[in-house]
Amino acid sequence: MSRRNVRDEMVQGAIDLLATHGVQGTSFALLVEATDAPRGSIYHHFPGGKSELIRDAVTSIGATVVSIIDGLNVKKPEDVVKAFVEGWRAVFVAGGCDRGCAVAATSLGVGDDATLRDAVFEVFEAWTASLTNAFVRAGVKKSQATDYASLCIAVVEGALIMGRTARKDDIFDVALRQLTALVKIPART
Repeated sequence: MSRRNVRDEMVQGAIDLLATHGVQGTSFALLVEATDAPRGSIYHHFPGGKSELIRDAVTSIGATVVSIIDGLNVKKPEDVVKAFVEGWRAVFVAGGCDRGCAVAATSLGVGDDATLRDAVFEVFEAWTASLTNAFVRAGVKKSQATDYASLCIAVVEGALIMGRTARKDDIFDVALRQLTALVKIPART
């Protein structure tokens, strides 16, 4: 029986490996083991090698997160904060408190690879734009919405690191509580 889409399975496998092992710990050998993909299919689907695979994984998870944010039905800024923080908490807990963000892991492991650095930058920019739009839909002025979006991403990425170190999700309570309090404060002009 033929597999549906080996390439997509490999990209998803790379996302999972990046989130748990980082760039250095994401090898083709582990990917083949994790996805049960034929070894020969690696260079068929990713002729640019590991860098191409990781770039595609970062782009894929980036687009998934944007799609989720863009689909949020929000009425107030607190709804945006709650959806973003709790969404990442769910990913973290589902990974046994041993899973970070594949995008952040890539940013830390890119070395001199400008292509990967650019891919990570584009994802963070897309997340910021998407969260900004969600805050605007919830009634926040665009200039402040952009600040809230950037801060949400920074806080959640930090929470993933701290939670992974502690192997528990308590830090997400702090992130949720403090970000919610912040977005409730009326804008000062």
